[in-house]
Amino acid sequence: MPTHSETLIKYIADYAMVMSENNISSVLHEPYALTAEQKTYYRKNGFIRLKDVIPADVLDYYTPFIEAAVGVSGDDPLDEQLAKDAKDPTYSRAFKQVINIWAKPEHAKVKELAFSKRLARIAAELMGDDVTGVRMYHDQALFKWPGGGHTPYHADQFYWPLQSEKTVTAWMPLTAVPTEMGPLEFVAGSQNADLGRSVGIGIASDAAVSAAVKQGGYELITGPFEAGEVSFHSGWTFHKAPPNTTTDKTRKVLTVIYMDKDMKMAEPLNDNQRADANRYLTGVEVGKVCDGPLNPILWEKEEEKAIDTLV
Repeated sequence: MPTHSETLIKYIADYAMVMSENNISSVLHEPYALTAEQKTYYRKNGFIRLKDVIPADVLDYYTPFIEAAVGVSGDDPLDEQLAKDAKDPTYSRAFKQVINIWAKPEHAKVKELAFSKRLARIAAELMGDDVTGVRMYHDQALFKWPGGGHTPYHADQFYWPLQSEKTVTAWMPLTAVPTEMGPLEFVAGSQNADLGRSVGIGIASDAAVSAAVKQGGYELITGPFEAGEVSFHSGWTFHKAPPNTTTDKTRKVLTVIYMDKDMKMAEPLNDNQRADANRYLTGVEVGKVCDGPLNPILWEKEEEKAIDTLV
């Protein structure tokens, strides 16, 4: 039988934990003040890196839950794709990838982070003033092991059966990513050009895009990520990442892919898009709004207006 003091101590500890979790939750939904210059930069270059988006201690809180989700999954489609296309074995061991963690009831904590209104609002505002909300396309944990090979040049939207280019991927490292761990690199302005849009990720995309970048004189933006820094890039922005050359550090990232809430499904153009339609656009028909059960609205401008009216 616990003493009165022990009961009180436990009560205080439990209360402190609840308060801490409530504070964490509030941070995830607070607006991030984008400047006009930042929006202009994104629309010109197809990407932007923003500092202090999610506090490091909040990422620390969610990291064990994401690690648990990655650890229990045996599904690794990206590894299979790279292994098929690559002679270099470092490709096939570059990643551990787990998708749609949020949709699994046992990973409700990861859902909290993936459903951050703070992140979703940034994505919507970067897309353009005519976008009044965004939906989930899918989330994705990407863990690049120590010694994991480089990520080839590619553009994400090659894989997506979507009718417009109003898409944004948030790339959120769970820790700082120094150069030796393979931070994401972007080809500035490539969202407006076909540098290899018909080629999936692999050796072929690396060769084709590298040549097009050099020929077109495009600038490759590189550099380490600080803890709490998040990048946002358009679906047709070409990007890559160096290898993780460390011997003892895993590059841990959670990404969330957003689409305009009014996005409609397009007729799939390749096997990858057909697979994506089956996995992530369940119940959605070609030409219809992507409002399936796996595509909830994560932020909507009208929702905030309603809250303001109530206040």
